[in-house]
Amino acid sequence: MGKQILLNTVMKNKSKKVDYEEFHKTTLSQTHLISGNNFTYRIILNVVNKYLESPKKILDIGCGAGTLSLYLASKGNDINGIDISSKAIKRCKESAQYLKIKNASFKRMNFPNQIPNLKYDFIICSEVIEHLKNDNMALNRIFDMLKPKGIAIISTPSQNAPLHRWGLVHGFDKRVGHLRRYKIDDLEKKCKSVGFIVLETRKTEGIVRNFLFLNSLAGKFVRFIKFFISDIVTYVDNISLKFLGESQIFIVVQKPL
Repeated sequence: MGKQILLNTVMKNKSKKVDYEEFHKTTLSQTHLISGNNFTYRIILNVVNKYLESPKKILDIGCGAGTLSLYLASKGNDINGIDISSKAIKRCKESAQYLKIKNASFKRMNFPNQIPNLKYDFIICSEVIEHLKNDNMALNRIFDMLKPKGIAIISTPSQNAPLHRWGLVHGFDKRVGHLRRYKIDDLEKKCKSVGFIVLETRKTEGIVRNFLFLNSLAGKFVRFIKFFISDIVTYVDNISLKFLGESQIFIVVQKPL
């Protein structure tokens, strides 16, 4: 997915500490909300909207610039966004003020070592756990923060991604701080071991979309993929997904009563 989704959490790999304050030094405040078919966010919105039949209290872990949080707040949800980057959180607050959104709050936190002292109906953890040294701790924290019957949506890069299998993204993974990728069965087992009920798994993002977000040159064109062009590129990407496999996986889990 887009860099603002990928680059949400600070972590260490074997040789390098990823500096997300440096990354967010060019992050701008938002002057408008995204649409439902926004190319960068359309996959996660498709999953989230399936489970948001009415307004909920939502935690967005690794909220980055707040794009998804602000969109969901505009639909009447009560949003808390957290991120490791103080610069990102500053931009979130500026955007909320400019857009006159009062039901979204943002705070700098180093998840999973720091978490809000609140309970949520719904938690989004998108492109985060692959960055964390202790993903089991992260899943337990999410479980603890959910209300009974609360739902969490987790997305992460797939170990089955074509560009990964072909050895073309190792440099990217190292640069952005990916400590691991996941097979969908393995992530499902981890979630079940914590106590979650697995509601759904999805294999998403074909090689076309993945290349657009991983290649810096191709990525310059993402901002121009709007309106019907977004539908066309998504159609082609879905064909590549069918024949070459997924680059991203989603798991939707629920805390039992």
